[in-house]
Amino acid sequence: MKKRVQIIIKNNDFKKEHQGKIVSVSRGYAFNYLIPNGIANLATKNEIKHYQMFSEIAKKQEEANSIIIRKIKDRVEQISKITIYRKIGDNQLIFGSIKEKDLINWIYKYSKIKFEKKQIQINSINNVDINLIRIQIKQNIVATIKLCIIPYNT
Repeated sequence: MKKRVQIIIKNNDFKKEHQGKIVSVSRGYAFNYLIPNGIANLATKNEIKHYQMFSEIAKKQEEANSIIIRKIKDRVEQISKITIYRKIGDNQLIFGSIKEKDLINWIYKYSKIKFEKKQIQINSINNVDINLIRIQIKQNIVATIKLCIIPYNT
């Protein structure tokens, strides 16, 4: 009888190994702990095909998502500047301040791209000035846009 068996890891908790990786472990460890606790499956031909199929699907989906994210970044970078008109008071200060919601509405109105409030990073803007805003499209992908605040009095 074999002392070691081949298993396929089901989740990433097992010894910092990745899901779907084939590992050789002792027979008792596999049948008494890993398989009953749902950490691994026995590596049969069908299980190996199953995990390979799902890994291929995941790779294709990741590639499609990266293409979509690249297109969104290109569309956002086509916006050279955002211009917002506000009433001003004394010392070139605007009434209220510019918030993420204002920028989200402007971007959606002119480019039909929806962002969430947490994706837009701005400092407190309460005066007439040219500022830079950062839009975090994905975790490592950031676009920077100029924000121009133009005064008007009525």
